[in-house]
Amino acid sequence: MKLTVALIACSGALIPGAAIAEAVPPVPEPEQSGPFAPGQQQLVRRQGELPYGPCPPTLPKGCEMAVLEGNPRLSGLFTLRIRTSEPFVMPPHTHPRAERVTVLEGEIHVGFGTAVDKGIGNGFYTGDYYVNAPDAVHFVWSDKPTTIQITGQGPWEVHPYKAQ
Repeated sequence: MKLTVALIACSGALIPGAAIAEAVPPVPEPEQSGPFAPGQQQLVRRQGELPYGPCPPTLPKGCEMAVLEGNPRLSGLFTLRIRTSEPFVMPPHTHPRAERVTVLEGEIHVGFGTAVDKGIGNGFYTGDYYVNAPDAVHFVWSDKPTTIQITGQGPWEVHPYKAQ
């Protein structure tokens, strides 16, 4: 069984066809740790020091995002966290590239189809991991505060579903 799942956000509307990373919070310089060969470094991000800021306008209002590595606006590997403080529903949408999602806190639910139907979703809980397949139409919701971590290849995009 192939399971396709979405990234989450909070409540609000999506901007059609827009890249997620338009207003990504700035990425601070990583903490350096240990002796490494020239040109190599260890990337360290401390939980209490993550640079959370408002999510881009392409994600629903109310969520916060912190970029841990890379730049989701550009081509290449990135890792970020999204946290919500209240329930949300993210309407049907797609992503052009795979995303790897870990639920760090709370829970999210993902359903597949062109209309939100909470009766057909899969639940993912603290510690769960899934890969969201490219181009699958899906919707996401949560009824409680949630934090997820997403790793993917940029540029990171959300495309609202449009009936053909």
